[in-house]
Amino acid sequence: MDATEADTPEHVTDRLRSDIVLGALRPGEWLRQSDLQDRYGCTRSAARSALTRLTVDRIVEHAPNRGFRVAQPSIEVRSEITEVRLTLETLAAGQVVDNAGAADISAIRSAAQAFDAGVDVLPFQQMRRLNHAFHRVFYSPLRNHTLYGLINELRERDLPNDWSNWSTSAKVRQSSSDHLDMVAALVARDTQRLCSIVRSHLTNWTEMY
Repeated sequence: MDATEADTPEHVTDRLRSDIVLGALRPGEWLRQSDLQDRYGCTRSAARSALTRLTVDRIVEHAPNRGFRVAQPSIEVRSEITEVRLTLETLAAGQVVDNAGAADISAIRSAAQAFDAGVDVLPFQQMRRLNHAFHRVFYSPLRNHTLYGLINELRERDLPNDWSNWSTSAKVRQSSSDHLDMVAALVARDTQRLCSIVRSHLTNWTEMY
């Protein structure tokens, strides 16, 4: 990639989105344009464009007279996001069971095993990356691309606020156990069991409130 490509608003937006989703930038952290210029080697215009685009996606929020920061939705908003995710992802789970072929299942199993192998070994951000990869590949058998896009969009909105889910090693291990159970239910073509695991996986964070 040459310097011109690296400086485009699209590329800066993708890099900033990734840093937020994967936990390199924490919820509530202020995002100064000058810092982003240094971080990504981009122009002020590209940094501003990235912030504006991610504000529209509600991954970043703008505080009048103060600037931009990583979004930090309230418990009420997180609950609303979870409610919608439950509807979409339980619907999607049934379609994954119907559509997934041998190659899909192999890729999903590999992603779950990669996450499991990293528990208690890899740093937080790498585990976040593996977790994100698992969920994206899990729903990849969907033929409804709009549904797939909405699921990923809502997960990205919720992920920056997901730090507390992994506050202990036990919680990371629970996530891994859920992933492996999802694979087992998929292999068994057990839609009811898979939907039950998905519901539990999505609502674990509510137990802290």
